[in-house]
Amino acid sequence: MSDPSTAEPTDLVVGGQGRPTHAPVHSPALVLLGWATARALMALVYLSVTFAGRTLAWGDLALYEFWAGQIRTTGAMPDGVTWMYPPLAAFVLLLAGALPGPYGTGFVVLMLLADLVVLLLLLGAHRRGTAHPAGMWAWVCLVPLLGLISWARLDLVPVVFAAAALLLAARHPVLAGVMAALGTATKGWPVVLGLLFLRDRRWLGGAVVTGLAVAAVSTVLLDDSWTFLRNLVGRGIQVESPMALPWTVQQVLGNPVDGDFVNGTYEVLEPGAGALARVATLVMLVTVGLGLWLSRHRAPALRWYVAVTALLATSPLLSTQFVLWLIGGAAVAAAVPGPDGRIARRSLPVVAVLVLLTHLTFPLQWGGLVDDGVLAASTLLARNCLLLMMTAWLFVSASGTASSPAGDPVAGTTSPVAEDQGADDRGAASPARDALPG
Repeated sequence: MSDPSTAEPTDLVVGGQGRPTHAPVHSPALVLLGWATARALMALVYLSVTFAGRTLAWGDLALYEFWAGQIRTTGAMPDGVTWMYPPLAAFVLLLAGALPGPYGTGFVVLMLLADLVVLLLLLGAHRRGTAHPAGMWAWVCLVPLLGLISWARLDLVPVVFAAAALLLAARHPVLAGVMAALGTATKGWPVVLGLLFLRDRRWLGGAVVTGLAVAAVSTVLLDDSWTFLRNLVGRGIQVESPMALPWTVQQVLGNPVDGDFVNGTYEVLEPGAGALARVATLVMLVTVGLGLWLSRHRAPALRWYVAVTALLATSPLLSTQFVLWLIGGAAVAAAVPGPDGRIARRSLPVVAVLVLLTHLTFPLQWGGLVDDGVLAASTLLARNCLLLMMTAWLFVSASGTASSPAGDPVAGTTSPVAEDQGADDRGAASPARDALPG
């Protein structure tokens, strides 16, 4: 995999007071302009161009509005097996409804703000001179490639919390733990962050106390707060998951695949799918654990990127919006200075292709996929094979002895001065207390 930017942050130079200055290409104004332009173009395409499957991108907004109405009027979580979210997700839906204007508009505005917060976190780390600019530019460019679904699903919220949990860990460990707990209380998967900071009592303390507080408040304020756990049991193999690879190949070869909507997702109903679904979660946990173990000497942000990639590659469920988790992990890991961050930066072109193929699969070719179309299945096969290959590459690249520059022992970071002096793995860097937690 080629590195679009193999050089370390040459825009960081030491001024008269030892403070980094930034080249114009990475100025906050230009980065924010790039972000706004990319989002405006994405919205313009979806609102002005008619194409197959366009409305599928924001189809869940009506469901979110319905759920928010149920929660508001009944004081309980939505009934039905399609509700599979931890308690804090309910409060996000209610918050969107409290904003002025139509519900869908309020929700999109809320997600747009979440999108901006991730960028500001990355931009703040860069302005402190402790982050490679590839991280913020990756976020600017990759999110629009997924399409308007980025703003029409809940997943940007846990991405914000997960990014904050990593980017604040070195300077504000308690707050970082709080962020991780809030992310987990919104959509579950950020719980893996706890495995990266088991030795940091302040980080874990913030996470545990916040998690208990959210659980207590949710239980008191909303009935049936924990029914989502029951709804997660017995899920099958979603057609878009790499776990469905045998049946994707079957469809590419022109043979129809039996599938239908079950519990809100389109699942494979072929012989053997049920048996695979019963062991799929174990396979996923083992694979994520292996990735964390192989990368145990690396910076936390790179380990997080490895874990999220492995999670998506082996999960029995893989909806389009889940790819936002991968984009967030790639952006934060790419911001890490030194060799650990370079591994993530080398993967960015592959991530871009993967995101585009995901966008093609849903919503653009979704009708063909569920109607046994060969072209749509071929797109999905390419996406899933690419995801599996990238996971294997990350496992190999992140294994072995730590190669990050000297710096904060938790964050795995270095000072910008050492970066410019080429002290990547000679241990010559002085610790940067405002360092990006990598």
